[in-house]
Amino acid sequence: MSRNYADFVQASADAIKGSPIPKPFAQWSALSAVAGALGRRVWYPMANYDIRANLFVVLIAPPGRNKSVSLILPFTKVFSKLTTPVGTTEDDQNFNSGLDQYGLRNYPLYSVQDRITPEKLAVDMTRITRLDLRLSSPIMEEFYDSSVTLITSEFGTFMGRHERYLQMFMTDMWDSKAEYSHKTKTSGEYLIKGPCLNWLACATPEQFVDNLPEDARSQGLLSRILPIYYDGDRIPQSLIQERVSDNTVNNLREDLADIAKMYGPMTFDEDAFKIVDEDIKAGIPPEPTDNHLSEYVQRRVSHFIKIAIAVSASRRSTRKIMLEDWEFTKELMFAAEKQMPKALEGFGMGRTGRIAHDMVTWLNGTLFNNGRSHMLMKLFKRELLRKVPNPGELEQTIRAMEDSGYIKVEGNVVFPCRKDV
Repeated sequence: MSRNYADFVQASADAIKGSPIPKPFAQWSALSAVAGALGRRVWYPMANYDIRANLFVVLIAPPGRNKSVSLILPFTKVFSKLTTPVGTTEDDQNFNSGLDQYGLRNYPLYSVQDRITPEKLAVDMTRITRLDLRLSSPIMEEFYDSSVTLITSEFGTFMGRHERYLQMFMTDMWDSKAEYSHKTKTSGEYLIKGPCLNWLACATPEQFVDNLPEDARSQGLLSRILPIYYDGDRIPQSLIQERVSDNTVNNLREDLADIAKMYGPMTFDEDAFKIVDEDIKAGIPPEPTDNHLSEYVQRRVSHFIKIAIAVSASRRSTRKIMLEDWEFTKELMFAAEKQMPKALEGFGMGRTGRIAHDMVTWLNGTLFNNGRSHMLMKLFKRELLRKVPNPGELEQTIRAMEDSGYIKVEGNVVFPCRKDV
């Protein structure tokens, strides 16, 4: 089947051009939809393990930058119409009969949204496990698939600072190993065959660093997350912005369904292979040197290959990564990497440092949104009380912020110091 568009990701971004959604969010939301459509069924075979396209993407920006709005087209309008509720079969009343239109009745996609515990997610994944006969044969191992896409419009509804078990679960889901054993306190042990989790979340800078587990670095979770940070100006809305047409939405659904039908290993085009191999041996320069990204760098090659798989699938069903796919992958990743350290500012600080970072980020965003250069101290203290419940600590915290160069106090007003936070 020929595609309606030459590139699903580009077409998705073009469809909302002129909207208040930042371009990076439009691109990464669509790319996550492609990764979710591929699931575990498409991979690139490394020497000792396979790399799949599933991503852990977190869209990060101050309030009012349309993070969650960027999910509407690729997921609410497109991806969700190719899914069926977890646990349903063709005989169930809730089975999505609309899948027939897109040829996905036998291999539907699955997604879960927002408030779900890792225990419930693990149980749900056991309920969607299916034997993929296209990738199984008498001379091959049985190929099981428990792929699911998780959408969390608010990062903190799923991730928490003290969720130690969640970290172990998420790292194994990103790796997409052959199986995962999960024990629960009440329901015994569950075995997930062929687990593969694709995750897209939204967060403000404060929500991101506040809800990341304190040992996310040492446990390997942080290195698996792609924080996509946007600190540009708020894009104004317009009354003349056109609604995405039903025809465009249906065309995107048909193309994503075509992507979802792909299965088997990816390869690099011969010309691309030589250049990619040279890039990888050289560390895919320029390699980030910021200390915040030291753990991420260890899995950087895997991230690049994951993106290249999704970019290739976004453009064609041949399961071949071309040189132009690799070049676009580098363009996307270099732009994201440039902003990543900003997303991680404040992570790993002491309590006072975290509060100072969160407050000045909030202050800068609030003043920017209202076109002001300063804030009344009483309003600043009102917000600070949400982070410092003991009123006796207010003045001490404000002095520490001023001494550290985060803010400047003049009389009854507060000015943010333009510190890179």
